[in-house]
Amino acid sequence: MGIPYEPRGRTYEAADCWGLFRLFQRDVRGIILPSYVDELEDCEFHRRVFAPLVRVEKQHSWIEVDRPEFGDGILMRVGREESHVGAYIGNGQMLHSEGPHPSQIERMSDMRWRDRITGYFRYCPC
Repeated sequence: MGIPYEPRGRTYEAADCWGLFRLFQRDVRGIILPSYVDELEDCEFHRRVFAPLVRVEKQHSWIEVDRPEFGDGILMRVGREESHVGAYIGNGQMLHSEGPHPSQIERMSDMRWRDRITGYFRYCPC
């Protein structure tokens, strides 16, 4: 918690939502995920650019589940796009990073998030 937000950030010094999720998966679960920094490098960061990358990752390495377990991904809609991801940490809580705020733990039932969650995804090295 408390990692500063930065678009395309992929380190503990600064991370966006995918960067934080990627760090969590690597350091807590031993799962190595692509960074997608190159895909975002040549364009100004915008959710419309990030959303297709979320869809690609969702199709390749993740299976949708009805109820999350520790470490599962939580995909959320911001505006009309599925463009925000967090990690389920148990007890109805998620770890996520959304600018300009630093990474934090929030309840998924919080009014701000409960209607924006579009699915739960579990890593599957299938």
